[in-house]
Amino acid sequence: MNKKLIFLSFIYLSFMACKKDANQSETPINTPVENPKSIFEMRVPSGFNFQNNVPISLNLTLLNAQDKPGKNVFVTLHSGLPAEGGILLFTGKLDVNGKISINMEVPGYIKDLVLNSSLLGIPEDILIPVQAGVKNLFVGGSNPQWVKTIEDFNFGSGPFLQKSVSKYSQNALPLGWNSNGVPNNLVNPRDVVSNDLINNIWATLPSRVSVAINRPELLNDNITKRTITLTQAADVWITFLTEGAGYRNTLFYYKYPSNNPPSTAAAIDSLYLVFPNASLNNSGGGLLTGDKVFLGRIGADTTIAFGIAANGFNASNATLGAGFGFLYAHKNFNPEPDPSLKQHMVLLRDPATSRFIFGFEDILRTSSGCDHDFNDVLFYTTTAPATAVKIDSIALLTPATDADGDGVNDADDAYPNDPARAFNNYYPGLNQYATVAYEDLWPYYGDYDLNDVVMDINYQLVSNAQNQVKDVIGSYVLRASGGQIEHAFAVEFPANASNINSLSGGILENGHTLAVVKVFENIRSVQARWNTIPSEPYADTVFRQIRFSLTNPIALNTFGIEAYNPFIWGTSIGNNRGMEIHLPGKKPTALANASYFGTGDDRTNIGLNQYYVSKNNLPWAILTPQRFDYPIEKADIVTAHLKFAAWAQSGGALFSDWHQNKSGYRNNANIYVKP
Repeated sequence: MNKKLIFLSFIYLSFMACKKDANQSETPINTPVENPKSIFEMRVPSGFNFQNNVPISLNLTLLNAQDKPGKNVFVTLHSGLPAEGGILLFTGKLDVNGKISINMEVPGYIKDLVLNSSLLGIPEDILIPVQAGVKNLFVGGSNPQWVKTIEDFNFGSGPFLQKSVSKYSQNALPLGWNSNGVPNNLVNPRDVVSNDLINNIWATLPSRVSVAINRPELLNDNITKRTITLTQAADVWITFLTEGAGYRNTLFYYKYPSNNPPSTAAAIDSLYLVFPNASLNNSGGGLLTGDKVFLGRIGADTTIAFGIAANGFNASNATLGAGFGFLYAHKNFNPEPDPSLKQHMVLLRDPATSRFIFGFEDILRTSSGCDHDFNDVLFYTTTAPATAVKIDSIALLTPATDADGDGVNDADDAYPNDPARAFNNYYPGLNQYATVAYEDLWPYYGDYDLNDVVMDINYQLVSNAQNQVKDVIGSYVLRASGGQIEHAFAVEFPANASNINSLSGGILENGHTLAVVKVFENIRSVQARWNTIPSEPYADTVFRQIRFSLTNPIALNTFGIEAYNPFIWGTSIGNNRGMEIHLPGKKPTALANASYFGTGDDRTNIGLNQYYVSKNNLPWAILTPQRFDYPIEKADIVTAHLKFAAWAQSGGALFSDWHQNKSGYRNNANIYVKP
């Protein structure tokens, strides 16, 4: 809209009533127009809502290796691999049946969500394709379905320098393995791993949390050792727990008289195979949690130590090799030059079960790809008699705690001292902002620079242990107000107004059943300049944050994780409260004046559930799930964002990343940059 002219209300309305030109004539939706010079030349399919989000409904079920539900298991969803900058979107807990339902809007340019859980035996970094509609996903069990995971073998470590032992012994037992590296001497039945032990392990060794930072004493040789010493002859078993590795690691042990430890790796006489491929079923291997091998009877005064060949299993021919090198319980045998980084294993004792839990870090700790969480291979040993192991100087497994008694372990609880709150969920992601941008002349066309109101939005939803929304925190950044009209900005939420309490930062508007929170009463009063004309002075962005609680929490899969219903209305130049402008497809509130629908260029059809689109299926607002770099004044969006037209005309099938700053995607001369 022209920023230099101020129209009186009656002039404005009369001008709008007769506004028409050849470029804005109704165009049949047919073959897309290649490289249109104006948004009015586009041919947009009916029903397209100009929101670059994909609504998904995920019904997730997790089972353990005994086909029992993974009850109360902690789960997360990220937009990508967390170690590579994937954004946190969701945290929550499975119910007693091992199930959870999640409804959320996901940015259209994301191809896969990344699922992780606290259930042992479930692969890390499971990829869930982003597809609209309902997806039912069953993971785990005694015969698990195949799931796609991220397996990144390029950690930048290069080959290890030390490969001094390259021959495995077979422990005087016939040991073979299948094509997945599963040994043929597994004990039947496999062990049942209790929920208490699982919780305690993750409390001590949480995934992707550096042990060096979180529990440095576990790496201190003066405090804890990493081998087990038998004080009497005993039968020894090793039980696989899980792995969090991209490598197909080979687990072995070596033994020696307790009074004569090896001084170098070369002094070890034999490496005894345990698991040729210590990888989970459907995650590069074939093991399940609880799979167990019997090492035999080992004599008194013998020390048992463990090691791995990092990526030692060759999946192409099921053979064994040195892989990237050997890593040992004896840290001085490991290749890092820095003594503080040589340790690759932790050992923990669980007094409740007389088990000894071992965790390996399989990446060179000098590598940028190393997360130092020491759970790339997790297993435990048991002995008969249980008292055969010397327990001095072995660190205790930390019991999981739940300080507020809400059923969520403190390690997983974002609010460990508040029983009403447990998890955080985000739209469009943690520390990320989406943008909603408006044309403000509804029900008539504007100039489609989509900068009359430009608002960034972020939502943090605080949920309880039952995955019910307790608090909503909305953060908004007003970046541009390129319209002459003075506007209010508000958001309608999927909760009854009577259920809202402790609102701060906004005004709960009267006259609605659903909660409508007014965030800005008059945008012009807080941002004096438009921020759309590069040659003019810049006005600082304006930040607002609203917070409210729900008296009766609402199930997260009902409330959803999305942008909700943001809208504006004019408060000057012939506008009034009833002239709401919403995203296409979003319903007006109870205070909207329905008499405007179908007038001017608007083709809202309430009977068809079609709202805020024009006769050419054009919108008056768009939503991008990332920060939107909006056009300068009077620059049609198709002349600024060069893939916008192809995206819109394909109904969102092409160039879902049209708003990103990629080669060939932009005409920078038509995009506003802060002067």
